[in-house]
Amino acid sequence: MPDHESRGVGMPVVRRWLVISTILSLFAVACLAWVTITLTQTSTAQTRSVPGSRITTIPAKPDGACRRGRATLYDECSDQLMIFETAMERAAAENKVLLVSYGAEWCIWCHVFAKYIHGGTTRFEYTYGSPAAPEARHRSTIFERAEQDVTADAAALSAYVGSSLVVVHIDAQYAANGKAVLEATGAAPFAGDGIPFIFTVDRKGRYAAHVEGNLVEIRRDTDDWYRGYDRRKLLTELQRSYTAASR
Repeated sequence: MPDHESRGVGMPVVRRWLVISTILSLFAVACLAWVTITLTQTSTAQTRSVPGSRITTIPAKPDGACRRGRATLYDECSDQLMIFETAMERAAAENKVLLVSYGAEWCIWCHVFAKYIHGGTTRFEYTYGSPAAPEARHRSTIFERAEQDVTADAAALSAYVGSSLVVVHIDAQYAANGKAVLEATGAAPFAGDGIPFIFTVDRKGRYAAHVEGNLVEIRRDTDDWYRGYDRRKLLTELQRSYTAASR
C-alpha cells in the first residue's frame, strides 16, 4: 500500500514538471529565433547593397606591386595613356561610351562615386587621405540615413552605368602622365582644381561632357558627417554626358 500511494502521488507531479519543462523549452527556442532574426535584419540593413548590371572597369584591379599595393581604384604606376587606350578599345568592343574618373586614391569623393555606381547604400566604409597628406590612410564608416527607401534608385543607377558605360580610372597623383590624358582628350580646359573630374569622351576619344559635381553631391558636415550623391540627379548627369558623347 505505501508503495502504491507513493506512485499515485508522484506521477501527476512528474507530468506537471514535464509540461512546464516543455513550455519553457519552447519559449527559449522562440526567444532565440527572435534574437537571431533581429540581428540578421540589423546586419542586412547596415551592409545593404543592391544588385545591378556588371560594370566594366579599367583597370579591373590596380597593380599589386605598385606602391605597396594599397590602391583599390587607381593604378598609380602604369602608363595612363595606355590605360586610357585599353579602355577606349573595351568601350568600342562593348558598344558603350567611355566614362573617365580622373582622381586619386586619397580622394574620398572618388571612392564615393565608385561605391554609388556599383549600387552601394546605407553603410559605407572608406580609406582615404587628403590633398595635403596623400599618403595618409584614414578609415571611416559613414551612414547614409536616407529619409526614404533608395533601393530602386540605387539599382537604376547601377544598371544604367553597367549597360551604357565603361569606367576608366586615371590617376592624377603619382602616375607620370595622368594629366596627359586630359590634354590628349581635350578635357584639360574643363577640369577644375578638384577631383574627381568625371567626364565622357566620344568614339574618337575626345572630350564630350562632364558631371557637374555641385549639382549632384550630398554633404553632411555635422559630427555624423556624410559624403554621397543624389542618385536621381547623378543618373541624369550621366545620361546627359552619355548623350553628348554619342552624337
